[in-house]
Amino acid sequence: MPLLKLPKYLEMPGHVGPVTGLGPGDVAEFVILTNFREHVLKTRPLFDAVSHEVSAGWDVTTLTGIHQGNPVTVCCAGIGAGQTSNVMEELINLGGRVFLQIGATGALQETIAMGDVIIPSGSVRDEGLTRYYAPPQYPAVSDHRIVGALARAARNAGKTVHTGIIRTTDGFYPSQRIDAFVEQYHDMGVLSVEQEVAAILTVAAIRGCYAGAALLVIGNLVTGEHSFNGDRPDLVETAWFEQVRFVLDAILTLRRELDLTGAGPRDRG
Repeated sequence: MPLLKLPKYLEMPGHVGPVTGLGPGDVAEFVILTNFREHVLKTRPLFDAVSHEVSAGWDVTTLTGIHQGNPVTVCCAGIGAGQTSNVMEELINLGGRVFLQIGATGALQETIAMGDVIIPSGSVRDEGLTRYYAPPQYPAVSDHRIVGALARAARNAGKTVHTGIIRTTDGFYPSQRIDAFVEQYHDMGVLSVEQEVAAILTVAAIRGCYAGAALLVIGNLVTGEHSFNGDRPDLVETAWFEQVRFVLDAILTLRRELDLTGAGPRDRG
């Protein structure tokens, strides 16, 4: 029986991506990724004008606006490496070149406080998605210019910042429940755990793009504190969204520092 072989990238009529609902001209070179639709909607007042706003299936919502004369796209890519990679593939095909995640994370070091910001220099690929993109030896790392720009912008916004290695995993609950994992990565100096960054860094690198992340600490797996348990609920209500402001400031720096005039993303078509 012959197998149906799909093309590398699927498009609906008009070159519209089936996951994002976006078409040509909808996506800026700089993209801020987030986990929740509400975060995208809250960015409207930060833009001088909004050129595109699309809500698609799978809770993917995207807004492209003008910030200090420059286009920026903000996109809710959902939760987890798999969905995030689906969204990124379509955004890259439509012109996205630099991907900056604003997310939340659970600290693995007792010296990291609730409300601190972690800027990952790299992530342990402890999820299932990235094996389809690269062998296990391939590192998930962020360009030093992105790490530096995000760290400076976060500090200028009054945040306590930590930079270093984090861990990306598929399981929100197992990553916190299994003591052996918490102890192992704590003892290796890994800063925190979350669910998307290794995928974002790997997909961007394989596709010839740039990526980084700014992660708000809303829990600490060593001390037992967590916003969802009532400790510092303000972090998920306000501070998580407020990261957009300093990431937009970092983008102003990165426009000067990154070379986006090269060949562009790999494997378009």
